[in-house]
Amino acid sequence: MKRIYFVMVMMLAAVGLKAQSIQDQEFAKANFYYNESKYDSALMVYEGIMKGGMVSAPLLYNIGNTYFKMRNYPMAILNYEKALKLDPTDEDIRQNLTIANALITDKIEPLPEFFLAKWWKNLGNTFTANGWAIATLILFGFLLLLLYFYFTARTSGLKKTTFFTGIIVFLLLICSVIIALQKYRYMKSRDEAIIMKPTITVKSSPSSSGVDLFVLHEGTKVTILDTDRDWDKIKIADGSVGWLPSSSSIKY
Repeated sequence: MKRIYFVMVMMLAAVGLKAQSIQDQEFAKANFYYNESKYDSALMVYEGIMKGGMVSAPLLYNIGNTYFKMRNYPMAILNYEKALKLDPTDEDIRQNLTIANALITDKIEPLPEFFLAKWWKNLGNTFTANGWAIATLILFGFLLLLLYFYFTARTSGLKKTTFFTGIIVFLLLICSVIIALQKYRYMKSRDEAIIMKPTITVKSSPSSSGVDLFVLHEGTKVTILDTDRDWDKIKIADGSVGWLPSSSSIKY
């Protein structure tokens, strides 16, 4: 029975390696098409990889670059934003997103952030969600080690050192857990969207008969606050709020 179990495990591992090898080959093929300026072919292969179940920041980044070369800036922005959501530490993604945003019509000045909120956001972006999960495990292990040294210490000086160090590590652990949970919820959320219509009028209510408030153009990022039937209540970076048809944007 043990031998059969071992063989099954090895077979599953081989299947996994084979699948990974195929994905790597497809990724290399798409990169080749991209470098040869065959952007339609590259996009087809990249999106085929994603439909096969592989989603990663590098893949979304390459899809964004392909759309950018095809001058489809809204789709480029969408994929850069999705890539940045997975890996906020990647400066190449952030830089290309900035370039793409400079090429769309709407230039919205964001509201100033409270310095503590901005600091907390920047702290969270120092690691990916997986990075914060690993940091949490490391801090938890270190805390257990400090507890061991505290209860086995033979001198009061060592007890005091491990006690106060433990407090600091415990506080860092709490922060790490909070950030990791926030990152996980953010990755699973779909409350942001990119406008895909060339021009769309934001309404005061979820109805085509609502009062016209302002106009948005393709490529603009919005936050989804609420949904009512086929309408989304949105907010833009400057704090303005209104309603748009759900079909006018793609959520991520």
